[in-house]
Amino acid sequence: MAVAKYIAFAAFIILAGTGIAVAYTGASLLTSYVAYLSPWVPGWLWIAVGMILVLGVAIMATSTVGAIATLAPRPRAFKMCLSLLLVMVVSEIAATALIYQKQKILGQALSTYMGNSMGTTEADYGSNLSDTQLWDEIQMEMNCCGTANYKDWFATTFGNGTDVPDSCCLIVETGCGKDIADVEYPGDQVITEGCLPTVLQAIGLDYHTLSRGVWLPVCAMHVALMVLLVATSMFLQESYTASNLRVFSVSAVLPSNTHKYQVLDNNF
Repeated sequence: MAVAKYIAFAAFIILAGTGIAVAYTGASLLTSYVAYLSPWVPGWLWIAVGMILVLGVAIMATSTVGAIATLAPRPRAFKMCLSLLLVMVVSEIAATALIYQKQKILGQALSTYMGNSMGTTEADYGSNLSDTQLWDEIQMEMNCCGTANYKDWFATTFGNGTDVPDSCCLIVETGCGKDIADVEYPGDQVITEGCLPTVLQAIGLDYHTLSRGVWLPVCAMHVALMVLLVATSMFLQESYTASNLRVFSVSAVLPSNTHKYQVLDNNF
C-alpha cells in the first residue's frame, strides 16, 4: 500500500502546482484588464476573475494539506481534502461549460457595457482628471482613438467639432490633435481605429490563448488527477483499516498489568 500513498502524494503536489497556475491566470487577468480598465468593465467581470484567483489559491492550499495528510498519515484530513477538491473541480468544470456555452452573450454584454462606459468618460475628457488620464494612457498604449473611432471626439465638448486629444497622434506633440476634422488624410496624423474594438480584440485574443493554452489543459489535468486520487484513496482506506485492526489485535492479546501482579501475589 506504500505505492498508493506515494502516488496520492504526487497527485496532491501536482494539483498544488496547477492551483498556482490557476491563481496566476486570475492575477494576470486582474492586473492586465480588470484593474487596468476598471472604470469601463462591469462588476460581474470583477467577480469572475476574483473567483478564478480564489479557486487557484484554494486548490493550492487544499492540495498541500492533502499531501501532508497522506504522508502523516491522517485519514480524516485526507478525506476532507479529497472531498473539498472534488467540489472545487466539479464547480470548475461546470463553470467552464457554462461560460463556453454563453460566451457570445457574455461578449456582447461586455461590449455594450464598455461602449456605454467609454462614451460617458469620453464626454468628461478635459474636465475630469482621472478620465482624461485614463483616455490618454489607453490611447497611447493601445494605439487607438475614441470609442468606435477618432470621429467620436468631435461630438464632445473637448473636441469642439474638429479636435482629438494629442494622445491620438502618431507623433505625440502639443496641439497635434487640433483641427483634424479639416485634414484630408487624417490617418497620416492620428490613429483612426477606436479603442473599443481594439480592447475587445485584445481581450478576445488573450481569452482564446489562456483558455486553450492554460485553462483547458489544467481542467483536463484536474479531472485525471481526481480520478487517480479517488482510486488510490480506496487502497489507502484498506491500508488504514488493516493498520487499525492490527493495533487492536495486538492490544487485545497483551496481558494486562493487573493480571501479571495478581499471579505474582499468588506465588507468595
